[in-house]
Amino acid sequence: MWLCIHCRHLEISDTKPERCPVCGAGPDKFVEYTGSKIKGTETIKRLQEGFEAESKANIRDLAFAFKADQEGLPVIAGLFRAVAESEAVHAFHYLRLLGVIADTQENLEAAFERENYATDAYPGFVKTAEEEGNPAVARMFGFHRDVERGHAKLYKKALDRMLEPEGTDYYVCSVCGYVAIGSAPDECPICNAPKDKFRRID
Repeated sequence: MWLCIHCRHLEISDTKPERCPVCGAGPDKFVEYTGSKIKGTETIKRLQEGFEAESKANIRDLAFAFKADQEGLPVIAGLFRAVAESEAVHAFHYLRLLGVIADTQENLEAAFERENYATDAYPGFVKTAEEEGNPAVARMFGFHRDVERGHAKLYKKALDRMLEPEGTDYYVCSVCGYVAIGSAPDECPICNAPKDKFRRID
């Protein structure tokens, strides 16, 4: 097993990977995996599968809750949100057991690399959606590409000022995911959503 020191991706393979599927790093960025005390390759695989499944279930249930709220069913929406939180707890445990969480500086560096890779991948997503006649999907991919660029800048800025004691307020656009620092803008610079579509993140 191999750990990408660029983005903390864990690759289960007998031979060193030629390229990281997450951040695109070459073989020189892979080291032999020794971060977990879990024995057995199959158990590690199951932890990875569990992490991915529970993470997806978390987002899916939050989407279901959003729809239930739209339909005027707050009790059902609350159920979906409660189960989503439970799935998040499971995903956290699996990721922790995998032993790929490092110190905060390394985690910021890994997050920065993941965002850069996502930014590079999105133009291909946009092109495919356009070629297949899906302009709404292409537009959403374009929004997300631009937002991912902003994420990379935020992580870089955090790395540069990691030890500063003062806090910062963050606001997220609920339409495209743009992250604003300090205060919500009157209009989202990515998707033009109004200020009331921003939510403060504590």
